[in-house]
Amino acid sequence: MSSLFARVFRQARVTFEQTALSDPKFAGHLQTLRRLLDQLTLADLGLDPALVATETFQQPTKAPCTFVDVFQNDWFAISVFVLRENYTMPLHDHPRMYGLLRVVSGAVQIRSYTELARRDMVVTGVGGSAGDPAALRRHVLVAAEPEKIISSSVGDCAMLTPSERNFHEITAIGGPAAFFDILSPPYNTSLPQHISFYRKVPVPRNLAELELGSPGEEKPLAPQPDDDRPRYVLETIPIPENYYCDTEQYVAPEFLLQGADESDK
Repeated sequence: MSSLFARVFRQARVTFEQTALSDPKFAGHLQTLRRLLDQLTLADLGLDPALVATETFQQPTKAPCTFVDVFQNDWFAISVFVLRENYTMPLHDHPRMYGLLRVVSGAVQIRSYTELARRDMVVTGVGGSAGDPAALRRHVLVAAEPEKIISSSVGDCAMLTPSERNFHEITAIGGPAAFFDILSPPYNTSLPQHISFYRKVPVPRNLAELELGSPGEEKPLAPQPDDDRPRYVLETIPIPENYYCDTEQYVAPEFLLQGADESDK
């Protein structure tokens, strides 16, 4: 376990636990955290390289994804996901969250989308979202961001915010890949938020200029003459059958245990 990971953890606490979003210092703290993450490696986390070995994913009962729960409190969560080669973590959202993703082994392709407008409808008897299979059908008008390939090379960290790139799907390319994830706030807080999964539907450009208001009451979006990003509508779907994970127990270093104790006080 390296001192770099301890610095990352301390900076995550400063950024998300000890600084309000409205504080002018928040943006600077977030960029400091990102710069630290740019250097993080699998060895810094003390994880077994066998987790990301091709042979591990050749076992017949192995799930296509491994989840490692590293740390969580009321302000942020840290985890590691390991993906089988060519496996895609399905398109999902991170509602009202900040997120930083650092690949610590291999490489991934990220397809991200930024929300422009949305329409929610209550539908009975139809699965719509994880954890609430019969209540919500959501349509979100999004702009596609440029596809990005990031690897474990130093200086390569992806970030999402509550208003930018907070819908994405992630594919391991060239072999298994592992990425380190910080999300704030975490999902299981008192806030009314949970992960939802989506399917993507292309829309004609003329329709993509309309807000998703009530049916028949759509209004033009504000003009965006320099925005030529492709537009899609994302529609909520049940949890995809191919998305399931094995879990790996994480042996937490002392500074994580101390941080959990201090957060509880």
